[in-house]
Amino acid sequence: MNHYVYVGSRTSRERNAHGNGIEVYQTNYSTGQWTHIQTVDGLENPSYLCMDKTRNYLYAVHGDKTSASAFSIDHNNGKLQLLNTVEIHGQNPVYLLPDKTNTYILIACLGTENIVAVNRNADGTLGEVAYNYHLPGAEEGKNSCPHQIFYDKEEKYLIVSAKGGRDITTGAKHGINVFTFSPENGFTDVYKLGGRNLDECRHVAIHPNNRFVYQVNERRNVVLSCLLDNETGKLTPFQTSQTLPDNCADPKLILASGIDITKDGKYLYVSNRGHDSIALYRVDPLSGKLQPAGFVPTMGDFPRFLGLDPESRFLYVANERSDTIVQFEVNSDGSLTYTDNTIETGSPVCILFAEF
Repeated sequence: MNHYVYVGSRTSRERNAHGNGIEVYQTNYSTGQWTHIQTVDGLENPSYLCMDKTRNYLYAVHGDKTSASAFSIDHNNGKLQLLNTVEIHGQNPVYLLPDKTNTYILIACLGTENIVAVNRNADGTLGEVAYNYHLPGAEEGKNSCPHQIFYDKEEKYLIVSAKGGRDITTGAKHGINVFTFSPENGFTDVYKLGGRNLDECRHVAIHPNNRFVYQVNERRNVVLSCLLDNETGKLTPFQTSQTLPDNCADPKLILASGIDITKDGKYLYVSNRGHDSIALYRVDPLSGKLQPAGFVPTMGDFPRFLGLDPESRFLYVANERSDTIVQFEVNSDGSLTYTDNTIETGSPVCILFAEF
């Protein structure tokens, strides 16, 4: 079994970016060492990435644009080959994943307040947009802008985190939206929650037990912990936790960003852009409540993304503005130790692990 890492990046001048495209690495989960094997260039802002359920194909959205691309994956060496690029009827796509049936790629489009389902063809290419759902705004002329579309562990519900428009005086109508999706009916609205709208709901992490959902809100830097009702899709908040130290009085703009939970559900991590830190939490196995466990510097500037490897042995932080991915070892108590392994890569914003 070979292990690979795919890194999405920003490439455009408008973003002051230094990325070259999608970077491909071979890695060893035991040692955590990465070896660069390919740059897929000629792509504009191939930011967020996903694979289909067969792991034969990789998909990328093009940040700030209106398109998504499909790639075949060579299982012998992990390398990518571009198949096609399609328009998706949405601007600034920011997250994507395959639906439960593996016949659609579901995409959240931040700039046009919509989520779309794009047909995925048998040869891995992307087809036409089959479903297009617009999230209503809190006021006329205001938008609710989805920042993530994410399945629960059973792939029964889709949780869509939404922000307000660029004018943050008005938040999203509903910060957390729960849908079901089917090829026959498309997106079906199941439940909506305020989600502290002006906090700007961003991403979620879901506990392995599928009961606890942790929503990170990028403004005001909080994690909203919720209980998921598997029968109805209802989310019931039970705790809010700040992601910054009590003594933080930094005048810069500080935005929470990435969130992930260990495979055993014991520890949760959140990155803070501007403060350039990782917040650590212990998770109570019975109540799901978070107990703050400290803060660690990200060793770089503007950590847009963080993620654990599939074994939760290492945590990786993508520091977008310092062009680095920094590796931390996850200790038995959930604390983090910098491993002296820093991968230099232009404007990283997403890390995707795979094994073939």
